[in-house]
Amino acid sequence: MKKMRIGLIFIAIVLIILGWGAHKEKVQKQQINTILNNQQDVNQIVVMNHQTNKEKELNKSEAAQYKEENPLSHIEKLDSGDRKLFADKADYSITYRIDSKKLYSVEILRLKGKDAAISDELRPFLFNVNGKSYMIYWPEQNKVLEQSENTQKLLNNLIKVE
Repeated sequence: MKKMRIGLIFIAIVLIILGWGAHKEKVQKQQINTILNNQQDVNQIVVMNHQTNKEKELNKSEAAQYKEENPLSHIEKLDSGDRKLFADKADYSITYRIDSKKLYSVEILRLKGKDAAISDELRPFLFNVNGKSYMIYWPEQNKVLEQSENTQKLLNNLIKVE
């Protein structure tokens, strides 16, 4: 009888863990679908420079030239070992909005040292701005994104203005 109870408890724990994992995956897929379906409607981009504590809001015409055309085209999980290669705090954060409502936010992480320690998996996610290597990090999902072409242009233009 005692073994049966222990077995039932073990099965319940396994089912709870599997259910939680399925729920997290479903939420992640919903977030990705929402972003993909609504990216063309982005009409505001807010960039926060954490080094100077200045915020820059781009209106509809400015946002149109800097929003990523193919968001989330390549996503990878960021392992804790790889995360340590980047500065603890993001240099910039970028929020994409539709009519003042947040669609999603990313952080721009700066590589601490030379990019020689970066794995071949992460190398495509790096981009350079003003001589520094950066990567786009999606903190809500602990993922890195390879949508850097327009983000790189945006950061280059912001740095020139500052």
